[in-house]
Amino acid sequence: MPAPAIESLCGECRRGDHAFDFARSLFLFEDGMRTIVHHLKYSSRVSLAVPLGRQLRECASAEGFQARVAVPVPLHRSRLRQRGFNQAELLARQLGLPVDSRLLRRKKNTPSQTGLSRAQRAANLASAFEVRGRPPECVLVVDDVYTTGSTLDEVAKTLKRAGVQRVEALTVARVPPPR
Repeated sequence: MPAPAIESLCGECRRGDHAFDFARSLFLFEDGMRTIVHHLKYSSRVSLAVPLGRQLRECASAEGFQARVAVPVPLHRSRLRQRGFNQAELLARQLGLPVDSRLLRRKKNTPSQTGLSRAQRAANLASAFEVRGRPPECVLVVDDVYTTGSTLDEVAKTLKRAGVQRVEALTVARVPPPR
């Protein structure tokens, strides 16, 4: 079984440097968990979303998330066409909450974030998302991996500009903070 995510807050979270209000990850993105997530995303092993999503549901229940609607981090339509599915949406559908996969749209086709620094990731994602419709006051954003928090930050900024009061985030795995 992969290692659970570290319980302590990172320095950025302690300082309140993120636009989202609360985030949790189930596991560290290492070894076996990296392989599992890569199988889900890149080998079309969509059945993996069921057990991972169930574990996300247990985490959300245990951690006292307040949101009553889940919003998956969207893929750009060209990447969605290429992959055939959005892994974040598959995970969100296992939470037992209503899923609004149309509320947030990725309007900018950003290159892969893999290998980019924190600053490059933030620049890459600037103005990448837009809200369609009227969002609820509290939203649970779901994604597969938390790397630097840049994606969740940009999503939270976009949602808050549209009137969301609280943005919670839940991911399967988190890249360990630098030591």
